[in-house]
Amino acid sequence: MIRSSNNQQSNITPLNPKIAEQIRDAQSVNAKRAAYYRKKHKQREKRIYIIGGILMAFFGIQLLIGQVKLHASNQAVTNTQQELQSVKRKNANLKADLTQLNDPTYLQMILRDKYGYTKKGELIYNLPDKN
Repeated sequence: MIRSSNNQQSNITPLNPKIAEQIRDAQSVNAKRAAYYRKKHKQREKRIYIIGGILMAFFGIQLLIGQVKLHASNQAVTNTQQELQSVKRKNANLKADLTQLNDPTYLQMILRDKYGYTKKGELIYNLPDKN
């Protein structure tokens, strides 16, 4: 039961030609506007991506610089701690030497060995090394 378009009656009434022309003009204007808005939207989107990329690069570089500085600071702290431990060991050794120097028998031994001091009436014999 397909009817041809000639036999079919249409429920659409023809428009005033002036209004039909205004609708066609409005459609073309709307199409141009839509194309313009799409173009501007793409431009804005492109700008947002570019600015976002620049910001990401900037903050990425800042983060990298911060990590490098942090690593350098940690290295300096480690070196300073090692130096502190070395100085503490040296200080402990010096304190031990000081307490030994306050001991009269140790002091007497040092004076006899290094400087060759003797008590009155002592004789010192120098023996050759076995080397």
